[in-house]
Amino acid sequence: MRIRVSAITHRGLERSGNEDCIGWNGWSMRGPQPGLLVSEFEITAPTAIVVCDGMGGHEGGEEASRLACEIITDPEAFTGFDGVAVLDRGAVLDQLGTMLQNASDAINDVGDARPELAGMGCTVVGVVIDPAGHSVVFNVGDSRCYQVDGRYLTQLSVDHRQAGSNVLQQALGGGKRLILEPDFFESPLPQSPGLLLCTDGLDDYSDPHDVERLALATGTDLVTELRNLALAGGGGDNVTVVQIEAVAPLDHRADTAPTSDANEINANKVGTAWPM
Repeated sequence: MRIRVSAITHRGLERSGNEDCIGWNGWSMRGPQPGLLVSEFEITAPTAIVVCDGMGGHEGGEEASRLACEIITDPEAFTGFDGVAVLDRGAVLDQLGTMLQNASDAINDVGDARPELAGMGCTVVGVVIDPAGHSVVFNVGDSRCYQVDGRYLTQLSVDHRQAGSNVLQQALGGGKRLILEPDFFESPLPQSPGLLLCTDGLDDYSDPHDVERLALATGTDLVTELRNLALAGGGGDNVTVVQIEAVAPLDHRADTAPTSDANEINANKVGTAWPM
């Protein structure tokens, strides 16, 4: 199974820092307004890719989202599934639940030990992909996952917000020792536009019809267009968008231009930068 990951993050137009974080393979990545990042590689073992949105003040939010990204995407987490082409549903959900709970507890442990980080936490949305191309989407909080279904954009994740407000019903950490109740959704990983992971900096500052229109368009730099949409809508929060799509094997493509492998990342700068 070969996939392409396109990712972009931005601190927004009103925030001084970026508490959003992108994670996969044990890495955590962020920046105030970095360029587009694109990586294409083979899935040879179960792989988790996540987006986290920190909370609890600038320093606390950054630390919480970093910890969550690194714990949940730890490449050793699924070593028990090595050599298994199609993962056992129950085993994967159990493992994911344990990883999410461990991340939440670790965030609270750090917050308890460091008073300046007390109450820090984050949301998370992510996907685990196996070598056969099956995916399990999961989320805690209000960061979202979308998928194009025919002519419509469908939300796969479930917002854990109190109705009519921005108050979260659950998150990782946050100073509360809760037993998490993540939501899960299973499906084959689709080809372009694939799955979209995003923080609420996109949803809160854009019209859903515009998000759908861009997702249904072909030949666009989708994650950059969605980031620009959120900034044009006011950019009042950090915004992060990650696109994950299945791609045809290299020997089945008409165009076999060089691409990155699992250990390489191509960082492509965006042509037009938004003002600081």
